[in-house]
Amino acid sequence: MMLLSRTAENLYWLGRHLERAEAVARIVSEHTKLLVDLPVDVDSDWAALLAITGAEATHAERYGVSDEAMVITHLVADVTNPTSMLRTVADARENLRVSRQLLPSSLWETLNVMHASLAAAASTCVRRADRLEVCASVIASCQQIVGIIAGSISRDAAYRFYELGRTIERADMVTRVLDVRAAGLLAESAKPVVPPADRSPYEDVRWMGVLRTLGAQHSFSRAMPGSINADSVVTFLVDDELFPHSVAHCLSHIIAMLAELPNGEGLCVTAADLKVDVAVRPERPMEAASLRTWLDEAQRGICGLHVSIADTFFAAAPVAADVGRTRRQVVV
Repeated sequence: MMLLSRTAENLYWLGRHLERAEAVARIVSEHTKLLVDLPVDVDSDWAALLAITGAEATHAERYGVSDEAMVITHLVADVTNPTSMLRTVADARENLRVSRQLLPSSLWETLNVMHASLAAAASTCVRRADRLEVCASVIASCQQIVGIIAGSISRDAAYRFYELGRTIERADMVTRVLDVRAAGLLAESAKPVVPPADRSPYEDVRWMGVLRTLGAQHSFSRAMPGSINADSVVTFLVDDELFPHSVAHCLSHIIAMLAELPNGEGLCVTAADLKVDVAVRPERPMEAASLRTWLDEAQRGICGLHVSIADTFFAAAPVAADVGRTRRQVVV
């Protein structure tokens, strides 16, 4: 079949926006729940949520203060923030609207209901109970959409571009969560002023929070029985090929999708090289500065892969004097 590059791009961004909406909902929800498990004198660190989602600059411009109410407003309801839940769901709705002919009508109906419900309830999310309910609803709706697509879409070019977007976004978000959460925990645990006996209970809770944020706690407990620590969590979330949110699994899936698309061979090599570069290696010490450098490199690699995908499949064709600017067709 043939897809206009604009259609392919909309499907790609449909996947990215839906994955982002679910990820932000999980991040907000799990951080809120984590506060229940930690002592009241432990820093709640709402600014970390801005760092994970890349919303620090937009938040500083509009709010300045990084307290709970302002951070939640920015991440849930602020449509000027391109990573807020309401904005990403609205963007996904627009991506789907212009691609409806390729996807089942139930998908459009489900996304419309999710958008309307979130728009009506977003302003209530300053209250924690309402926030958890809204986040749970967004997560459930996103998973419902994933199920509709998995069960009713032919594995053609439309599906592959959607999957590319969804998986690129997922890999990027895993590295962001690890960059902020895991590196922060490692830096805190290295402080000599806190005895290990006093640190360990809270560290376990926080490491479990990292896993819950990525929906990984059950799979981790099966794959990594025993104590929870930096080595086991980072290794699992980066290298475990069987876990769908791990970086390795995401890159393997990206390679599989690219292999079925025209002109995807070079991109497959790029993704395979990135997978090797990102993998956990013994010579990489599991300490905060090293982990941040390593994850920053991984994020740059994922961003570079996104740019290469866009340049290969979504760029407009050159202007022709007698035809004008047209969109390229992706033929599969």
